[in-house]
Amino acid sequence: MDELLDDFIAETRDTLELLSSQLVQWEKTPDDRALLDSVFRFVHTVKGSCGFLDLPRLLRLSHAAEDVLSNARDGLLHASPDLVTAVLAAIDQIAALTEALESGVSVKDYDAELIDAMMAFVVKLPAEAKLSDPIVPTITEGDLEPGYTIIGKAKARSVRVSLTHLDNLMNGVSDMVLARNEVSRQLRKSGVDAELDHSFARLSSSVAEMRDAVSLMRMQNIDRLFSSLPRLVRDIGHELGKDIELQIEGGEVEVDREMVEALRDPLAHILRNSADHGIESAEERRTVGKANTGLIRIVARQSGNQIMVEIADDGRGIDLEKLGARAIAAQVISADAWQKLPEKAQLHMIFMPGLSTAERVSAISGRGVGMDVVKTNIQTIGGTIDLENSPGIGLKMTLRLPLTLSIIAGLSVTAGDQIFGISRNSVVEILSASNSKVKIEKVGSIDVASVRGVRIPYAKLEKILDIEETAADCGVARTLIVIKPAVGVTYVLDVASVLDNEELVVKPGAPAVMATGLYAGTSLPDNGRPILLLDASGMAAAIGIGQTDVDIANRHLVSDDGNVAAVKQQSALLFISTDGQKQAIRLSVIDRMEDIDRSNINFVGGKWRVSNGHELVEIFGLQSSSTAKVIPALRLTDGESCRYLAVQDVLDIFSLDGELTPSSQPHIHEGVVIAFDEPIELISAFQFFEPTGMVSIDGANKPLCLVECADDAGWERRILGPLLTAAGYEVSFDANDQSKAGVVLSRQSDAPSVINNDARLLRLRDDSLPTHENQSSIYRYDRMGLLAAIEQKLAGAG
Repeated sequence: MDELLDDFIAETRDTLELLSSQLVQWEKTPDDRALLDSVFRFVHTVKGSCGFLDLPRLLRLSHAAEDVLSNARDGLLHASPDLVTAVLAAIDQIAALTEALESGVSVKDYDAELIDAMMAFVVKLPAEAKLSDPIVPTITEGDLEPGYTIIGKAKARSVRVSLTHLDNLMNGVSDMVLARNEVSRQLRKSGVDAELDHSFARLSSSVAEMRDAVSLMRMQNIDRLFSSLPRLVRDIGHELGKDIELQIEGGEVEVDREMVEALRDPLAHILRNSADHGIESAEERRTVGKANTGLIRIVARQSGNQIMVEIADDGRGIDLEKLGARAIAAQVISADAWQKLPEKAQLHMIFMPGLSTAERVSAISGRGVGMDVVKTNIQTIGGTIDLENSPGIGLKMTLRLPLTLSIIAGLSVTAGDQIFGISRNSVVEILSASNSKVKIEKVGSIDVASVRGVRIPYAKLEKILDIEETAADCGVARTLIVIKPAVGVTYVLDVASVLDNEELVVKPGAPAVMATGLYAGTSLPDNGRPILLLDASGMAAAIGIGQTDVDIANRHLVSDDGNVAAVKQQSALLFISTDGQKQAIRLSVIDRMEDIDRSNINFVGGKWRVSNGHELVEIFGLQSSSTAKVIPALRLTDGESCRYLAVQDVLDIFSLDGELTPSSQPHIHEGVVIAFDEPIELISAFQFFEPTGMVSIDGANKPLCLVECADDAGWERRILGPLLTAAGYEVSFDANDQSKAGVVLSRQSDAPSVINNDARLLRLRDDSLPTHENQSSIYRYDRMGLLAAIEQKLAGAG
């Protein structure tokens, strides 16, 4: 009986949030019979289980809810806000009683009031009344909730496993990874023959596969998190007297179970702020020409090794003038310092503790703690937050999160006589302090590092941690690591050396250690010595660059002439290709560098591909004659998909501030640049993502091409812009150049040129095959079609 009760609690807990979401959806679409049937099935199942398990309170509540839903199925009741509110209140009580079965905590008994509230809607029929024949809907596979299948189709096999057992299994795999690292260290120390090395490589590969398999077992659809949000938005809207619609996309994206739990509070705070501060009242919305119903849209997607969650509303956006006035009044920042901040830094002031733009404190928001909680929680799990503000139109927040929290890619670094780890997700680049492009200097009382002419806040790790440098480090060239924390300013961390690049298993640190705010946990790398993992954001705060009184050096980058670097500097990575040639590629298309096991690279489907357990990724530049067991490779991304480029070695990063000489092969090279006094071929990243063959384009000067895109657009700036430049066109992303453009390119359905039906418009689509909706568009990776369409537009034939 105990096992049956445990199963009942687990199944009920898993379904309650989905049920609340379905009830909210039924309120909006009362004619959706399949949705109503789904809700009724769950309540009916709960009632049957309660009777069998002798749970009288749950039985009475579920029986009353079933009566109400049965009336609705018979066409006697229609969904209304009051009806749904009454059923939701009963569902909340069922949830509380279910949790009490496990915890033993008593739940206040006001079941009778809840039952009376529901039964007030039930229609009492006379005995002789005859109901009309119920509607029997045609059910398809898409109408069924998860767990239901149509007879005759193969059902996925599954088994319920305790989360405790799953966590223990993950801990065991983590220990295996640590043991593998230790064996690797011992083998390197003793020296091994080729046969033993090959056996260890097989063992290492098996451990990696097991780790990936267990990680996938821990993965859950993010819809598990999203299912509670419609109910939250509905309740907030009713309390505020606002009609708010919530749209959710990407619920099928899978994330680590710990990530689901870590995101609950941040998402709840963001939605409360969007509903309270962002979405205007119906009267305000009508005044500015908006629909009465406000819109909040949540989109989740996976991009490389990150999960991206976008939360956008169509409200009033952030009033920077009001935010600045509040910040100055709260003495968070001075008026002069506020004026010097760039817009992005001003926007991020909403994350300051105690700062709120609310006119009054309400039960929902206004105390200035919600967004601080969001920032803290996102930082804790190694994520970042980007804001895109459109005053009067709305605000979009983009959360970028790691796929998993238990095993991270990390660097081992030294300071004094100690070793520390840091997540590679925070590392932008690594430089030698002796590099001619680097200078350490002071701006007032602040230490800064000038990297290729751009000043960045700087600090020694020994100074941050209050430890002494060793005598062995004196006179030896140190290493500089450019770090971008989760939320905040990029800075340079000066360490004695970088030891290794490996996977680090994250373990909790002692409370006293974690209380310093400098550490993210502990780990055991393959050198056999336990190490502390550094927290990138915590170190930024320790340096002092999180304070607003040092804005000139750390809230934004400052160029040598003292001007704010408002324009993003274009950079490229210099590397040696697998055929021994020095080449370069734009830094903006590089996601990271990886060492790939040669056994994971196979020639499949006419192409070399890398298998990492759950996906196949194409790899270019591979020499088939290579006998190396590990292949260094650059992981390239266009913002949506990934490719690998095999290299021999990475040399340095340099600025693309010189003249770009056109290439005779623009489909392969964007052109030739001067890097460290040498002419270097700048590779075109377009070739790695296009599915068709190459085409040679005349490099003569062409008119201006205006690309319409969002400020954070990746593909347009990383891939499309360089392609058009290599073809000889001038390219602009500035809407102010609209009148000068000969052709306007856009992927956005709500772009100005699309809305205005601009004759110069060339629409780009994501799908290779057109549909009836986008027939007058070009596939964005059809190089030949794209360039030909531009020529037609310029000739007036498009």
